[in-house]
Amino acid sequence: MSNLLAQSGSFNVKIGDLSVILRITSQQLHLLREAARKCRPVEACALLFGRLIDDEAMVTKVVVAPNLLQSTVRFEMDPQTVFDAFEQAEREGLSFIGLFHSHPAPSRPSAVDLQYMRLWGEAVWLILSSINSDIAAFQMKNDKVNEVTLKIE
Repeated sequence: MSNLLAQSGSFNVKIGDLSVILRITSQQLHLLREAARKCRPVEACALLFGRLIDDEAMVTKVVVAPNLLQSTVRFEMDPQTVFDAFEQAEREGLSFIGLFHSHPAPSRPSAVDLQYMRLWGEAVWLILSSINSDIAAFQMKNDKVNEVTLKIE
């Protein structure tokens, strides 16, 4: 999807070259799909932790969190849950990899996602479409959204 422009709300999303590989197990993916199914139509959300080696991010821990907004188009995690998850991950020697959430739309960053992606640095955003179960991952680098290669193990 090199240098493709995609319309997303009022933002143009420049999809750049693939840059990172996100490795996730089928069990972790099942957990995330199940979380999305249980709270549908509200967006599900989770934190992803694991190991970063060169251009590969291996998810070893998923922390599902309730969506405080109970919204079908936005998510917000409880700050204490986020803090506790980061503290526990640090004790376990894990790195923050990214965020997961479901969308009642295609598995692409929304206009709202783009605003928040800028705040989360180079975190990977794993997005599940609740309309067709497609899943995709993205990362923002230098104000450019890059699709992340997803490897399910």
